[in-house]
Amino acid sequence: MKTSLLSLLATGLLFVATAASAAPAFDHDKDPRRLSPIERSRYEAAQRQQEQRRIALERARYEANQRRLEQDRARLAAQREAAERARWEAQHRNSRDRSYGYNRR
Repeated sequence: MKTSLLSLLATGLLFVATAASAAPAFDHDKDPRRLSPIERSRYEAAQRQQEQRRIALERARYEANQRRLEQDRARLAAQREAAERARWEAQHRNSRDRSYGYNRR
């Protein structure tokens, strides 16, 4: 009983020590609540610029995907049209009726 209690206590101590050493140290100099008004405005401006860049990159990625999808749709439509034309020509290749465009007798 003592052994299991001591091993449980040792496990808990190791877990607490590992968690405490793995946690990042809080940098009070970077805390936005402790910044002067000028530093805070610079910090907020930098955050807005990063957000604007991120939005611009997302918009560019979205537009590129839309262009690629439109190109794929156009390519598939052209392929479908060519296949339909080839099918129609193959079906009417040996047609002897007068409506094919030649007045054969």
